[in-house]
Formats: sequence, structure tokens, C-alpha cells
Amino acid sequence: MTTLAHPTLVPHAVSPVNLFAELDRRQPHLAATARLFLVATLPLLLALLIDIRTVNDISVWVKPVKFLVSLSLYYATLGWFCAYLPEKALRGVAGRFVIHVPIAVGVLEMAWLIAAAMHGVPSHFNTYGPWTVAYRAAGIGATMLMIGVLVQGILIARHRDVALAPALRLSAVLSAVIAFATTMVFAGYMARYNGHWIGGLASDAGGLPLLGWSRTGGDLRVAHFWGLHASQLLPLAAWTLVRARLPLATAAVWALAIAYAAFVVFTFAQALSGEVFLPGLH
Repeated sequence: MTTLAHPTLVPHAVSPVNLFAELDRRQPHLAATARLFLVATLPLLLALLIDIRTVNDISVWVKPVKFLVSLSLYYATLGWFCAYLPEKALRGVAGRFVIHVPIAVGVLEMAWLIAAAMHGVPSHFNTYGPWTVAYRAAGIGATMLMIGVLVQGILIARHRDVALAPALRLSAVLSAVIAFATTMVFAGYMARYNGHWIGGLASDAGGLPLLGWSRTGGDLRVAHFWGLHASQLLPLAAWTLVRARLPLATAAVWALAIAYAAFVVFTFAQALSGEVFLPGLH
């Protein structure tokens, strides 16, 4: 019978104070990048307060700030799951890809986003002059980021040298598949559609607080958001089940994964029909 050999790999509570220390232990390069991106939001938040320029009727600095936070969470998640892989896997070609390629790509993505904000032009769906090349390159970069998630999920499924609760291992694998598949489909559709608004005003003003989703029509970013963050939400649910010692936790993770994927598809269909996500919430 397999036991959880390493105490820090057992799902457990980590205080906010010790969160980055634990992340440093698990994967220092990804931890440092997550921390750097989070700190980088501070000068951009200051710019947001003093710069009156807008793109799509909101501050030019909103998108870079949101991407810095999202990428910080992305790196933290990759780094956290690296502890579920043996050293030999992390030293291999696939393991090095998971660690180093997303860091390089993320830095380039943020350089593009910040440059667009500095010039006061849209970053996404910008097909004017040299920005066309940057936008297409960013699409390739985003694909590489999601390949990193999928590769890590495959490695966790294949390498069982590190003992881990079956429900948590399954959640890491299924969430990687869901995040990769839904992001490729929905982000790809947005790129071909050349926008995220459907049936509403082509403006980000008055969007859902914090997230900014349209309150006048469908918004394709809703499904993109939920699909992308399957990497955090599904393992968090599995961690809760394991901590509660719920019988049949593995079966519950399968059910949650299927329900979650169905929910993401529903939000995509809802946006395509021009309907507002959570219409009663303003």
C-alpha cells in the first residue's frame, strides 16, 4: 500500500506568510517569477491612477495589471505542482520546458502588453502595422503557456515516484486537460472572431467589477477565464475533499471535472447567444 512519503506533499494548510516560502521550496524559478510579476503590478497601478488615457473606454493599464496577476497565479500553480514530480522528471526535456519556456514567454507577453499600454493602443485584436506581428506572436506565446500546463499534467499522470493522494493527482491531470482544451478552443475562437463582445456594446466600460465582463451582451472572456482557471479551482476542490477524508474522493473529482467542463461550455454558449453572464448582478 502506497503511503504519502513526504509530509509537505500531503494536502495541508499553508499560511499566507509561508506561501511563497513553500513555493520557493517546490520550484524556486517559477516562485521568483510569480513574485516578480505580482510586485510589478504596483507601478502599473500607480500609472492607472495618474494616466487618463483609455482603450475600449477603460484605462490603458487595466489589461497589463490583470495579466500580471493572472500570470503570477499561473506560475505559482506550475511551481506548486512541480513538487508532485520526481527530480529526474524535472531534469528531463519536458520538465525543463515546463519550468523555463513559460517564464521566457510570459516576460515577452508582458513586454508586449506594457508597450501597447505605453503607446495607448489595444494589444489584442490589433491588426494595425507592426502590432499585427506582435499580436500573432503573442498568440503563439499563449499557446506555449498552455502547452506547459498540459505537459506538466501528463508528467504528473506518468510519474508516480512521488506519493500523492489519488484524488489530488487526478485533479491535477484533469484540470490540465480542461485548461488546455478549453483555452485553445475559446481563445482561438476569440482570435478568429476578432473581439470578445457579442450582441452588446463594444466597450469595456461598466463591466462586471474586477473582472470587467460585459453587462450589455455576451462576453467570450467568461468561458476563457473559467477554462483557464480550472488549473487552480479543480485541485483546490480535490484538496478540500482529501482534507475532509471524503469517501470516494476520486470518483467525486471525476464528477466535479465533468460538471466543471460542462459549466465552461455553457458559459461559452451563453456568450455566443449574446447573453450576459450572471444577468442579475450589476
